[in-house]
Amino acid sequence: MLESIKSLAQLSMLAPKGKEVNGFNATLPLLLKVLAKKGAHEYLLQVGNVAVHTKSQKELFVGQRYWANMSRSTTGAILLSNLSPTPKLLQTLQDSPLKLSFSDIQKLIKKGELKEPYHELLLDKMLHTQSRHEFLTLGNLLLSLQKDVLTFFIHEKHQESLVQIKATKGREQSLEFYGLYPHLGAISGRVYLDKNGVNAQIYVAFERVVRFLEARKKNLRGFESVVILHKEVLEPLFAFEESLLDIKG
Repeated sequence: MLESIKSLAQLSMLAPKGKEVNGFNATLPLLLKVLAKKGAHEYLLQVGNVAVHTKSQKELFVGQRYWANMSRSTTGAILLSNLSPTPKLLQTLQDSPLKLSFSDIQKLIKKGELKEPYHELLLDKMLHTQSRHEFLTLGNLLLSLQKDVLTFFIHEKHQESLVQIKATKGREQSLEFYGLYPHLGAISGRVYLDKNGVNAQIYVAFERVVRFLEARKKNLRGFESVVILHKEVLEPLFAFEESLLDIKG
């Protein structure tokens, strides 16, 4: 299971870094935040550390984060397309009080088991929460486990990602997964074992990401074959709750 988590989390490391992310002709969707509305269809956006003015025929909401394709017109105007609101889970990822590295997850595994040691870690962290946000986040991670979904906030080599994994029932050995990556968007699919080895079927929310990952398939290690497809709406395996009235120890 750790190898599958590793392979999926490492997708975030394929994303361009630094100046490439702030470039307006990026090959990937950019993560932006609406800072203010300046007039009819005019907005002030935060892209990375840069504030930019742009127009959008689609109504945007101040304070909301979006993924969007961004480019410049021949006159230099900034153009936005394929705007998609980011899920609340992305903000939860960025504010999470518990972020694990691959090494941390490896240390949790006992006798090939990860779920129970992870459960014990979360319970221990819950005893030392200092805010409602920490309690709610850790409680949701526990609730996710009750639904047989392992949810990890991963921080590795300055890159962050959220990965959810659920073992599917049946004869075929397979895992369903869902991931969030700040510069790739949402990703879901399954990892399965057949006579040829371990394979992955990956769905991504943006066609640009399909092309980007297709060109870097060789970097997705540990799989005999990888199929990458476009799907506009991708749902998490477990959606975080706003309250934890039904949580059990």
